[in-house]
Amino acid sequence: MMDMTILEIPTELLQAANLTPQDAKRELAIRLYQLHKLNEKQAGELAGDPKVIEPLIWSRGQAGRFDLDDFLSWASHDLKTPLNSIIGFSKVVLKGIDGPINETQEKDLATVFTAGQRMLALIGYLVEIARLNNGQTQLAREEADIMEIITEATHRWKTQNPSKPLNIENHLTAPLFNVDKAQLRQIIAHLLTFASLRLTEGTVSLSASDTNAELKIRAQSFGKKSADKFEMDSAMLGFILASLVKLHGGQMDEPQETDDGWTLTVTLPR
Repeated sequence: MMDMTILEIPTELLQAANLTPQDAKRELAIRLYQLHKLNEKQAGELAGDPKVIEPLIWSRGQAGRFDLDDFLSWASHDLKTPLNSIIGFSKVVLKGIDGPINETQEKDLATVFTAGQRMLALIGYLVEIARLNNGQTQLAREEADIMEIITEATHRWKTQNPSKPLNIENHLTAPLFNVDKAQLRQIIAHLLTFASLRLTEGTVSLSASDTNAELKIRAQSFGKKSADKFEMDSAMLGFILASLVKLHGGQMDEPQETDDGWTLTVTLPR
């Protein structure tokens, strides 16, 4: 006999969602099947009706709609693994660990390494977008020191972007805010990445200021810009930033491109 686990759900929650207990079981079975946590038989048993899963089997295996957001959510590891191998082994060869290489080989491998890093970042953005679209990105708010979060986020960003000088300006008077620390670090990192997308030479700056009601964070870049407009990168980053800021109840201004860089500003409530 199969072991049983009892899952208790408050009646008020089911009523608020307009679901019966059987509806909740069916929805859970469908979601776990879509995430590849249960196979067809297991999901059918959980739903109490194998026919519930049949339309999903058809749409996945035949000519039905392919849900790209769901696919990206559960396949992110498999998508990133081969790229991580390309990046990792390129770095090993560039360092000469496997033996000496000539100047031409070094240049070609550097191109492979850089392209691999960019593609890995783009896949990461796609996965973030899929999770935002699916409502999987939730906030865990707590009172936090904004300057500490900025310090942590900028330190990591500088480690990942050693060739791009970064200046930080602190104009905070009361740095305690109720935020999701992990998501705010992500917002800061994405602001800096967006601002520096086209920068070939120059500086990136991040400033933070506050009032009794809100926090304002601004990222700016100054210097020479590449011919590549990085339109895909900026479109995805813009969507992710606006979505994460909106989850916090804040607002993101339209990014402003200047002759020598970008200016991006977000405002979050205290």
